[in-house]
Amino acid sequence: MPPPDDEDDPGEIPYRRYDVPKQGFEDYWYPIICTAELKRKPKAVRLVGRDIVLFRDAGTLVALDERCPHRGVKLSLGQCSYPGSGTISCPYHGWTFDGSTGRLIAALMEGPDSPVARKVATRSYPVREHAGLIWLWPGSMQPSTLVDDIPEWIGRQETFFNISMYTDYKCNWRWLVDNWPQDHHAQYVHRNAPELMFQPQLPYALTLDPKPLDGNKGLAIKRSGGMTGADYPGLGRFPKNEWWRFMKPTGRGNVTGFETSKARTVYGIKNQSELWLPGLTVVGRLSGEYSLIQWAVPIDGETTRCFNINNWRRMGWRREIYDRAHYYLFRSWVHDRMFSDQDKVLIESTVPGLERLSKTDVGVIAWRKFAGTHARRPPGEHKLSVA
Repeated sequence: MPPPDDEDDPGEIPYRRYDVPKQGFEDYWYPIICTAELKRKPKAVRLVGRDIVLFRDAGTLVALDERCPHRGVKLSLGQCSYPGSGTISCPYHGWTFDGSTGRLIAALMEGPDSPVARKVATRSYPVREHAGLIWLWPGSMQPSTLVDDIPEWIGRQETFFNISMYTDYKCNWRWLVDNWPQDHHAQYVHRNAPELMFQPQLPYALTLDPKPLDGNKGLAIKRSGGMTGADYPGLGRFPKNEWWRFMKPTGRGNVTGFETSKARTVYGIKNQSELWLPGLTVVGRLSGEYSLIQWAVPIDGETTRCFNINNWRRMGWRREIYDRAHYYLFRSWVHDRMFSDQDKVLIESTVPGLERLSKTDVGVIAWRKFAGTHARRPPGEHKLSVA
């Protein structure tokens, strides 16, 4: 088991009362790498503080603990010495493990009659390939069905296609997720990002109303009211006269309309923004032509992998060529890099400790409470009931 959260860690102060763990919720499926990254050689990955080796043999995908239980050498430095057997051999003494069970099949340097064979095992992990991503289940519970744990349109290739990328953040996963539940930072931080700088100011000072999604999969945060400009005593107006905002709104600032939009009929997205367990945000567009999933994957207590899973509705081969070209030539760097990197700089610079939360943090508080109360955990594991 991963080490317990440090009671003296100031980063635990905002989360301790909500029982949201530092290493992440273990009993969920997580994307860990893109399928194309796993080639012929085994690959080392890290998830919820666990070091894991991935390899593929005869078309079968396998995930085991990275550390050989013999002398501790990394199995990712080994190889599939017996192709087709679904095994991996440690590079140090040739201890060879069955990928499906983790059992030691043979200790090659001790001969075929070694008594240690079949008495030793390393941990194996449920692993899947889906929608161009490799998914891992790091927990101890019986894994759920993958498609029940993720937005259902991911990988429905006859109707949609997706392009995924990720960036590693030097921060705890909770800091990244706290960035998503409509905390008003976008109206300030991203207002001058390339994709928004020519559009009207997004409304701020909104009223937020968090509500659980069906089945307690997550939260929807309804937005209403707000303003796009105001005078501040002793300072002046915000925003100032910004003549360059000449474009018409593209729908990013809309706070209503999803109940009857194509985002609902095509994707099943009922809200402009939804936050799901174990830590992903689902963002739709009123047109129903596109959706974005951002997933905070806890590598360990200090590193988070932020996946951007971009999804498009198939609308003919010509439109698909356009959508793919538009992503690689424009959106991939304007949003997935430049826009997201504005968050990355600020989140990585966060100084943990006591917080003074306010009206804009209604969604953050609701998410922490919801996650600590409703996250999937092994039977008998303590859950806090937060008033």
